[in-house]
Amino acid sequence: MEKVRWGFIGAGYIAKLALYPALLNSQYGEIYAVGSKDAARGKSLSPSGLVYTDYDELLADPKVEAIYISLPNSLHIEWSIKAMRAGKHVLCEKPAAMNLAQLQEAIAVADETGLIFMEASWNRWHPRTLRFKEIVDSGIIGEVKNIRSAFTYDGLDEDNIRTVYELGGGGLYDLGPYSVAAPIWLMDFAPITNLKTQVKWHPKGSDETVTTSFDIGGAHAEALTSMNTTGTLYFDVIGTKGRVSMIGNDAFNSHNKPSALEIEIDGTVTTEHFAACDPYQLMADAMSRRIRGEDGWLMPHAQSLAFAELFDRAFVEMGRP
Repeated sequence: MEKVRWGFIGAGYIAKLALYPALLNSQYGEIYAVGSKDAARGKSLSPSGLVYTDYDELLADPKVEAIYISLPNSLHIEWSIKAMRAGKHVLCEKPAAMNLAQLQEAIAVADETGLIFMEASWNRWHPRTLRFKEIVDSGIIGEVKNIRSAFTYDGLDEDNIRTVYELGGGGLYDLGPYSVAAPIWLMDFAPITNLKTQVKWHPKGSDETVTTSFDIGGAHAEALTSMNTTGTLYFDVIGTKGRVSMIGNDAFNSHNKPSALEIEIDGTVTTEHFAACDPYQLMADAMSRRIRGEDGWLMPHAQSLAFAELFDRAFVEMGRP
């Protein structure tokens, strides 16, 4: 198939780390142009050398078919909607929106235009993630009773936009789409009750560390996010017959490296290993194939809506406007 021509809006760290190498190695998509206020930075991510310092000019280019957005969180919906209005498919970094209402607005535009609009929850395409869900669904660990998940890091520079409330900063927006969202998709989007939060605020107004707990589908979930805690990543599920855990302190960040999960049933422990892969590429390839009318799993809007609704409720609980 002819490769899908992608345009980037934003040429920062995430774009360079994530979709840039994914598309360089893709059989289904390619980087056609980059939109960046910094021309030199944009050129570093544009194999063709085509760089627009005005995002609107990028959207006006008729050869661009799909847009990848990696701007500050507060700008995600504005440019997602502009891109769809310009006739482009959109893959938007997490979180796709600052609240449920914003997300509903963008989805309405996607429905109206018939274009793909998807949140870039790349971890969902990882073979280990798929296997983890398969194990839980199989019933071999019994009825799920407890879910523990965490994604934290430390050493965040004070000038990093992730600390700035007005730009959509904070640990819940940055890391919640991993550790807080995981119990939701694991439990098939069952109703959430008894939601509670504990928060430590950053001096710039964003949530620095948040513990989010809730009940879902007969299980109790507790998820940790933090921008100022020793780097910790885990995803453990305990059932009535056993448990399954992602091991290696990389539960939501296994990118281009081998990974593993551990299953314990009646005291017997087994380990399953997974080869290194690029789940960003798996995600981008799936979307590129769908743009060309071929098969490829896309994360449904209903799932992004469920995540956004929980984040809204969590922010209300922690007293953030």
